[in-house]
Amino acid sequence: MVLPTLFWPRDVAINDDDEYYGWKDPNLCVIGKLENPSLLKDVLRRPQCETLTATCGMPVPLGPLDLTQHNVVYYHRHSPTSLRFYRLEYQLSGQASPWQPQREFWPPARSSGVNHTVIEQFNAAKTIDLLLHPPATRLALDTTSFWKAFDASWIYFSSLLLFLSRTLYFVSGLYIPFDYDMRLKDVSATFQQLDVRAEQAAFFVKEVKPLRQRGLSSVPVFSSRYTTFFNAIWLVLNDMTIGSAFGTFLCENHGPLASMLDHTITAVLINWMQWMLHWLDAWPAGLKLNTELSRFYSRTLVELVGMWGDILHVASPHLPKLVYAMGIASYIGGFTMLLSLASDLLAIGTMHIYVAYTLSNFVYARFLTTFGSLWRLFRGKRFNVLRNRTDPWAYDIDQLLFGTILFTLVAFLFPTVFAYYALFAVMRFVTILLQATLETALAFMNHFPLFALMQRLKDPWRLPGGIYLDIAEEGTCANNIEKQYRITVESQPVSFGAIFFQYGRLLGRLGTHYNPLRLLWKLMSGQLVRPIERYEIRYSGVGGSKS
Repeated sequence: MVLPTLFWPRDVAINDDDEYYGWKDPNLCVIGKLENPSLLKDVLRRPQCETLTATCGMPVPLGPLDLTQHNVVYYHRHSPTSLRFYRLEYQLSGQASPWQPQREFWPPARSSGVNHTVIEQFNAAKTIDLLLHPPATRLALDTTSFWKAFDASWIYFSSLLLFLSRTLYFVSGLYIPFDYDMRLKDVSATFQQLDVRAEQAAFFVKEVKPLRQRGLSSVPVFSSRYTTFFNAIWLVLNDMTIGSAFGTFLCENHGPLASMLDHTITAVLINWMQWMLHWLDAWPAGLKLNTELSRFYSRTLVELVGMWGDILHVASPHLPKLVYAMGIASYIGGFTMLLSLASDLLAIGTMHIYVAYTLSNFVYARFLTTFGSLWRLFRGKRFNVLRNRTDPWAYDIDQLLFGTILFTLVAFLFPTVFAYYALFAVMRFVTILLQATLETALAFMNHFPLFALMQRLKDPWRLPGGIYLDIAEEGTCANNIEKQYRITVESQPVSFGAIFFQYGRLLGRLGTHYNPLRLLWKLMSGQLVRPIERYEIRYSGVGGSKS
């Protein structure tokens, strides 16, 4: 005969004469001792109990219990102030979690197993028992006046935060002139960081009230809000702390830093590029390029780089002011604002590389298209535009002769086109990698699960990822043959992989977009190499979805 399961709290003494109360469905689950049944009815009518019983059921008197007629399984009753709780499973995006225990201890569909209702009963047991048996009052500092002052000041402070949030949303969401499909936050890392700050400000205003009314929510719900809220607080504080240090350094050394920056820009982005273009025009490494086409490429691009150098030379006297302004922005907006400004300044400073790369890519792609058309001509094929396929076709002798001459011309010019295209393709690729590094650092600074990681190390009970059974030997029976075991439902802490799963996805997206074989194919096929979209490496770290 299979005995029914009885869940018993570990901190409640077993006494055959005492009466207990708890749940009967789906299993017998004891909350604690019952001394006054009428008081239990009054307590269950309170709003907090109504919220709890909606998920775990209504507790009832159980009377005296004979433990010999049940399979006793112990569980922990955690105080609601500890923010410890049970969780049956931990899922990501609706899929089963790979870090759950491999052994299936509990059949979920049977009445003797643990399901979500039983887990909610475990989590609510201590809260209900504290309402029924409130702890003795002890002397403590009166915080009523503090919270009254906080509530009064929060009204004005929250209004200020909402105004700031809406202002930042409006500014970052402005459309670019002459292009109403793009917003400022879509093309600028600085404006996207302002959008993140607006999201964080709105989140703080939204979450303070539920956290103040913690008595009306269950422990798992409150713990999730608590962790998310303080993780955002920690990130902002750390961001401001690091930003203050870097901002002070930039402000105090803006002169030498501006001089170094000016020298680096002139040496790398102007002089070195002009030297490389002259080198390509002078038969590099014994490779003889087409003289006329190479000279046209070299002179045109050297003039382009020189024009951009003149523009940067005009702006160079203002570099100390720019570095000082970046220091102020870092001091006010945090280290992420400094990274955002650096990303935008990198994009502006390498604008001539982007223009030269786009022009050389345009010519290179047309050469490849011409090669493809001539290849179809030699095979007696042509591309049917209406049916989007290649059909057989009979060409005249004049067409074949003209195709042969054109193929010879294109074949002799192609090495020159490819040499200049390869130069700017590599430089564009390096620029994209630098921007990707800065934007990835931004994503880590804005959404790193710092508070959750500290909780996982300090108190794993507050981040449960499942349950398992702890079976401990308790003694032997009277016949000294059969051993007795104590079975306790324990919490399986969530794995570190679950905490950093967003960064696994982030690295996966970065690895897919910047895959060397993919980039090599795009470069060789004449496709424009673009940086990854900013919203592909950004997820909401404050409980929202992507913007």
